[in-house]
Amino acid sequence: MKNPPDVLIVDDTLANLKTLAAILKEENYKIRPATSGKVALESINQSLPDLILLDIKMPDMDGFETCKAIKNIPSCNSIPVIFISALDDIADKIKAFSMGGSDYITKPFREEEVKARVATQLKIKHYQDKMEDLVTEALNKISILNQELIDTQSDLLFKLSEVCESRSKETGLHVKRVSEFSYLFAQCYGCGEEEAQLIKHASPMHDIGKIGIPDSILHKSGKLDPQEWKIMQSHPTLGYEILHGSHRPLINIAAQIAHEHHEKWDGTGYPRKIAGNEISIAGRIVACADVLDALLCERCYKPAWEVDKVMAYFYEQSEKHFDPDLVGILLSQKKDFLDIKNSFQDKF
Repeated sequence: MKNPPDVLIVDDTLANLKTLAAILKEENYKIRPATSGKVALESINQSLPDLILLDIKMPDMDGFETCKAIKNIPSCNSIPVIFISALDDIADKIKAFSMGGSDYITKPFREEEVKARVATQLKIKHYQDKMEDLVTEALNKISILNQELIDTQSDLLFKLSEVCESRSKETGLHVKRVSEFSYLFAQCYGCGEEEAQLIKHASPMHDIGKIGIPDSILHKSGKLDPQEWKIMQSHPTLGYEILHGSHRPLINIAAQIAHEHHEKWDGTGYPRKIAGNEISIAGRIVACADVLDALLCERCYKPAWEVDKVMAYFYEQSEKHFDPDLVGILLSQKKDFLDIKNSFQDKF
């Protein structure tokens, strides 16, 4: 609220404007006169008043219509409107309050009543403004704390995922690239920013279940036998069991990703052999991101594939291993994905 408070007086009768202005100037208010609803709206568009005194009986646009037009302006919702009228009819008073009026003064004006009612409404507005400021400040603090909590969760998940990946000869940059790939997939797919961020920060946990797989299987240089392969295929379920049940959205999506990142679009994946949109978008995205990184990037135990070979593989596996929409995103945004890959290069 301004200091001194800015009061807009709307009345088509000049004598009434002068009377009210004289009364309120004694209280050191800044007075703005308007002789019609149209003039009042023009004045409001230039700058918002702190309070409006509004006559009901005016030609062309009466006080009720003017009040409705004012209240339709979002920034004017909290401005108190005191109706003024020569009529003391209860129906007019009820209508005035139903239109958004805060108070009602009848003519002829009694000086002390006008001062008291205006002062009361300005005091209420002052406290409302204070309350809004406090609420805004509190919400900002809560937002900052929530972001700090999300960042802390993300950091912990990332560090834990680095430990898990190191057991299976992966690097910390693998989970970083998968995270960035996943975020780009989510953005291009049309996920909202909040969902895209959750997928980004949860994706590093896709292989958390490998902490339950014996080193003899994880580090085996040759082909796994059927029993060993069965054990290896249990890591998505192990990851889900570790993570599920949390009330935190980030952990819940991480559990979903851990469970589904080896499922395939055509239903031939594992562990549940679900297909198509039965697989969550988070699971489908990380399935693409994980394989993309595995093929594009060199490992200590294998060379990287050529880019064209990787793209051809994804094209061939569209509607088989991968969601065709995500394959389309990869092919159309190839440069952006390669920029991510080149930004996080492993060193062997």
